[in-house]
Amino acid sequence: MRLRTARVRAGMSQKSLGARCSISQPQISRYERGTATPSDAEIRMLARALEIDPASLAHGEPGAVRDAGGEAGGDEDDVRRRRILTAGIGIGTAAVLPATPAAASTAPTDWDKALYASGKTSGHLSATQVSAGLGTVAHHMAAARYHEAEQALPRLIVAAKKAASAHSRRGAELLTRAWVLATAVAVKERNPDAWSTSSLAVEAAAQSQHPLAMAMAARGQYICLRQHGQHRQARMVAENAVADLADEELARPVVGHLLLESAYGAAQAGRAADAVDLWERGRECAERGRRRPAVAVWPDHPGPLSREQVERYALCIHHTLGQTRQAAVHMENLNAAAVDIPHTAARIRHDSAKLRRDVGDMQGALRLLQDLAADTPQDAQRTSVRSMVSGMLRTTPHLPGLRPFAASLGAV
Repeated sequence: MRLRTARVRAGMSQKSLGARCSISQPQISRYERGTATPSDAEIRMLARALEIDPASLAHGEPGAVRDAGGEAGGDEDDVRRRRILTAGIGIGTAAVLPATPAAASTAPTDWDKALYASGKTSGHLSATQVSAGLGTVAHHMAAARYHEAEQALPRLIVAAKKAASAHSRRGAELLTRAWVLATAVAVKERNPDAWSTSSLAVEAAAQSQHPLAMAMAARGQYICLRQHGQHRQARMVAENAVADLADEELARPVVGHLLLESAYGAAQAGRAADAVDLWERGRECAERGRRRPAVAVWPDHPGPLSREQVERYALCIHHTLGQTRQAAVHMENLNAAAVDIPHTAARIRHDSAKLRRDVGDMQGALRLLQDLAADTPQDAQRTSVRSMVSGMLRTTPHLPGLRPFAASLGAV
């Protein structure tokens, strides 16, 4: 179901949509989380209230309505790009984290408040408190405590809206940081609402005119586009950001991240030469950053790229390009146990496990995933991890320890 994104784009809360269809708000929430399925009649009522084609709720992109002249046509990428770049309504990520029932039951209301509140009645958080709160959210993300980050963000987003409503650059910076962090939470489970939050981050960053804000917003938008296969548009976002911000000292660490992510995106798109060139540029940027670290002006400033991060991207790039031997060389240079940032350690274990699985070392892959679950249990609940474990269970059902591990993740 694409119900949540269609509802958000229509500017409706769960309660107002339910009232139009004689469906309770909790039931709408269950439909959006995928824990219940509407009947055909309910799909038609929901589509009528949202003014969209019922088929787009059940099968297609939300909001993919027909033009007056007939079926939508032309360049599909351009259609998607316009849809993404004009999405100006906000976010909800309550549907993505099944490991904590409490979060699932309370988060939808909080996210709806973040979506629809104007910021004029946001409570009594000062700009300093909002900044500190966003720093705490960034710390949760680095520690792979995604539930805590998700629960803390809605109130901070509303308060940041209030700060930005005064048309101050500081307020716009705070709102950029809030939307960037919201995007980071959303992309963890490939939530399509991340497209909207990344666009809102870009809008707030333009108002702030702060180079770090603009770099972080561009990075978030790039990741969303790449994650949904929009490689051409993602490439344009990255190239423009690097060209505009490469000489900005405050933005340099984010530019380095963006170069490495662009290298991975090029590998996904099959552009091997571009992938290698972009990775080299990212590596050089990382080395310069370690020699001359930029001043961290925000608590959630990404800081210089570490050697482990550069090596992990190389692993992913060569693996994606089918260059298993080169990928294995970079994997051997990585030691997740020695990495201080839990989120980075989780990414190393996840990507190394994928490579070991694909070369037939199922026991090695399982061991890495077990370490991931032990050190970062919330990361182990992500859809990509559970899907990998489910796939391993189908191909090697008798691997010692795999079935109980899969059961512990809910991947059976």
